[in-house]
Amino acid sequence: MSTKAERTTAYIIETVAPIFNKYGYVGTSMSHLTDATGLTKGALYGNFENKEALALSAFEYNSKRLLAAIDEALNSEGNSLQKLFKLTDLYRHYSEFTYELGGCPVLNVGVDAQENNHLLAAAVKETVKTIEGKIALVIENGVKDNEISIPVTPLQFAKQLYTMIQGAVAMATITRDKKYLLNTIAYLDQLISKEIKK
Repeated sequence: MSTKAERTTAYIIETVAPIFNKYGYVGTSMSHLTDATGLTKGALYGNFENKEALALSAFEYNSKRLLAAIDEALNSEGNSLQKLFKLTDLYRHYSEFTYELGGCPVLNVGVDAQENNHLLAAAVKETVKTIEGKIALVIENGVKDNEISIPVTPLQFAKQLYTMIQGAVAMATITRDKKYLLNTIAYLDQLISKEIKK
């Protein structure tokens, strides 16, 4: 059973996570946070050392939700190809998934934090490496099981696959046109079924 303090901390993180993700570290004001939570500045900082600690906790919360969704896809039943298709399906519906998060945490926080918050930038970099590693493991297992044939290492292929997905997420976000993402996912599905499937 969690304590009242733990419940308050969890409530604050869940409430402010989409705000930081949407407005960025600098763009998120104390009034954004106090209005959303209904708590005073003092109450917020009674639970977190400073704004940076709160922003980092908010990113970690959104990152965990994203990683859980990726795990659900990549740890699903079926062979490695089917798991990759589950991943592309997640990204086909990515805007619906990230709506509650305030957008894509990797893209939003990754770009926003580059020049103004090195701790946040490092946390995003770790999340990217984690995602690439999860994809690489599925590809590696596919190569071992003779389901997949690739001309590069599994990690290199995973990085390229994720780069294409994340680039499409960026373009869809910038232009507010989902076709950038949908067309890229359709292309990746073809790549998986025609090019790397043995």
